Amino acid sequence: MAIPVQTKFSVADLLAKVKVFANRYAITFRKFWWIPAITVSIGLIVSFWNGINVVPSYISTARMVISSQFQIEGTAHVVEQGDFLGTQFALMLSEKVAQRARTRIHTQHPDWLHVGVALDVSQTPRTSFLVLRATGPEPLYTQAFLDSAIQEYMIMKREMRVDQSDSMTATLRNELILLEKETNDDEQELLLFREKNGFVQTQGNNAGEYLSSLERDLAQLKTNLNLLNTLNLDQNIERAQVTNAPNAPANSQTMSSTLDPSLSNNTYGPIVEYQKEKQIIMELKQKHADALKTMRPANPKVLDIEEEIRSAENRMDNYRQQSVDVLKMRKQSLEYQIQNLQGLIREWSAKATDLSQKLAEQDRIKLKLEHDKSQYDRIITTLHSVDVFKNVAQEPITVVEGATPSVSSKPSLIKSLFGGFATGLLAGLAILFLIDKTDDRIGSLVECRGNFPDNTVLGQIPHDDMEGDLSLLVPYDPRHALLEAFRALRSSILFTPVEGARPKALMVTSASPGEGKTAIAANLSATLAFSGAKTLLIDCNLTNGHLHELFETSPDIGLLNVLQQQVRWSEAVVQTNIDNLFLLPRGEALAYPAEHYFGAFLKEIYPDFDYIIFDSASILDNVDALSFAPIVDGVLFVIRFGQTSTGKATRALDFLQARQVNVLGLVCNNV
Repeated sequence: MAIPVQTKFSVADLLAKVKVFANRYAITFRKFWWIPAITVSIGLIVSFWNGINVVPSYISTARMVISSQFQIEGTAHVVEQGDFLGTQFALMLSEKVAQRARTRIHTQHPDWLHVGVALDVSQTPRTSFLVLRATGPEPLYTQAFLDSAIQEYMIMKREMRVDQSDSMTATLRNELILLEKETNDDEQELLLFREKNGFVQTQGNNAGEYLSSLERDLAQLKTNLNLLNTLNLDQNIERAQVTNAPNAPANSQTMSSTLDPSLSNNTYGPIVEYQKEKQIIMELKQKHADALKTMRPANPKVLDIEEEIRSAENRMDNYRQQSVDVLKMRKQSLEYQIQNLQGLIREWSAKATDLSQKLAEQDRIKLKLEHDKSQYDRIITTLHSVDVFKNVAQEPITVVEGATPSVSSKPSLIKSLFGGFATGLLAGLAILFLIDKTDDRIGSLVECRGNFPDNTVLGQIPHDDMEGDLSLLVPYDPRHALLEAFRALRSSILFTPVEGARPKALMVTSASPGEGKTAIAANLSATLAFSGAKTLLIDCNLTNGHLHELFETSPDIGLLNVLQQQVRWSEAVVQTNIDNLFLLPRGEALAYPAEHYFGAFLKEIYPDFDYIIFDSASILDNVDALSFAPIVDGVLFVIRFGQTSTGKATRALDFLQARQVNVLGLVCNNV
């Protein structure tokens, strides 16, 4: 079975989706253009009616300015713009300010009737100016209301500032009393601590220095003990000799003496005798060697020297054992000294820790005293600033321009009509958008390629030419566009790159009935026959096929009779009035036609024809097509623009793919 080579679109997915949407929306707009026309007309009528019947209103405006910072509590307090403006807007628009403004107007003008006035506050972009706008049905009352609201707002601000200053003053004085008491308590606590503990700082320093000296001595003793344990007797003696040598470096003498003075200063005792005997043995051995140069080994003098050597070695061994005992005693002495120092270090470490805690407690008392004094001084400064702020009028918001005379705000009729036109147009386009979203029928080639990017479009059958009664093409058909469309479809089948043998047995199907697959199968077969190819057209729609009506033949004998082995296929095939085109009708309809397997039938007729075209039932309405499709070489899937549902076509193609059917491509009908 031949498998077509799949091609990839070079257009990005996003651009393809945009093109699909734009094309669908344009088609929908052409179909339902009257909907935007109606909505625009309604919008114009409503806006015209509102424009001529609207009640006039009057607007009065005023402007205020806000400073970025102002003095309070002795320091520059920067106003947080968002929170501050939100608070001021809420205060200006509060019912309390409005009620005071109405009372003020009634006091000044008792004969005026109260009317409703709407107040609005906004900030001019990128400036510190505030714009107050009052809107009402009466011009004089609107202007007076805005002016009164501004004055009452400023009065309320001053009252709130005075109340806030009095409350802050009382709070600060209470804090001063508490801080003064805490400061006195801190001073008394510091005096009592010093009387009880004395000079904690000096004691702590002395304890630390003494503890450091003890740790140094302990380290020296441990070093000496490690050397005595590590080195043998001769190595320890050699270390002491190097230290006591006349030409030894000063630092080495000091280090060795520090490490183990018992060895570096030994001038008597078994260690010295051991060294002397060792030296004597070396001299006797040298004398013995010299004597052997001139005498025989049995010479009495040589024998006397050997006797002296043995005697000296015995003495050396005796002194060596005594020296080892001396070193052992030295080790024990060092261990006792180390234990004593470790006990002293533990004792003084505890004392140092206690002194450190006392010193930390003293520092805590000092820091608390300093903090209380600093707080006391700050509150004194703040209290002075609050008194100044209370007496000096510092307002972050000031009036720049009072309420202006009210002007009419009735909108112009042209603006109203333009707004109605825009609203109606947007409403109409929104309705078209909803219509487009609820209708998933394929309407254009761009949309078809966008929805099925993995399937090749093999042919495009033009619009209108296939409507009405089905009619076959003739070799020189006057319907040139239709004839050229089927020739292009034939070329796509003949020259599309495939792997292996070129497909010969083709099935024409669609997702649902009424999409033109029968007409396309018949005219494709006729076009193949025009080129000289021996073509067999088989009506594979075993329940509702009507190719026999198109070719005016009898449906009694056909494919079903062949499958039931009632007749041979050669007896059921009919020669049409088109050269090289043969027809096999469906035959008598059966209840369950899909149960008749026609694989053997296809193998039998395969060698006798150049092309075999099957006109099958739709995929979603009949199981016959899904039963026959895996057997043929390839499937042509028909999509009818304006009728085929995207969802149904996708589902049908998924069914074919699940059965590993070779879908050669799409044939777009009604383009």
